[in-house]
Amino acid sequence: MVLGSVFLGVKYVEYSDKWHHHLVPGDSFAWNDPAFPHLDPGHAKIFFSYYFVMTGMHAFHMIIGAGIMIWMIIKVRRNEISASYSTPIELSGLYWHFVDIVWIFLFPLLYLIGRHH
Repeated sequence: MVLGSVFLGVKYVEYSDKWHHHLVPGDSFAWNDPAFPHLDPGHAKIFFSYYFVMTGMHAFHMIIGAGIMIWMIIKVRRNEISASYSTPIELSGLYWHFVDIVWIFLFPLLYLIGRHH
């Protein structure tokens, strides 16, 4: 959950930077990156649309997962979950790790692939 919180902090900084540089798709979108002069602004707009949808959905599901984990901690402390009844913990873990696995695919797709000039 700590690393998930770090992820949300990083997304806040990235989203703020994108907003400041008018890279949020919409009427005020402005593509003027000198490192990529050959990139069509329409293609950049499509990329940033996918970027915000995919990272935003991941962040949304991460927040849900953190809420579920906090709920599980409360249930364990109330002795509502024990070694003989651990199904909610197992299902929560499956959800949490599915969200992790999605990030393993999103990170290279959005941050590493296509970085050549």
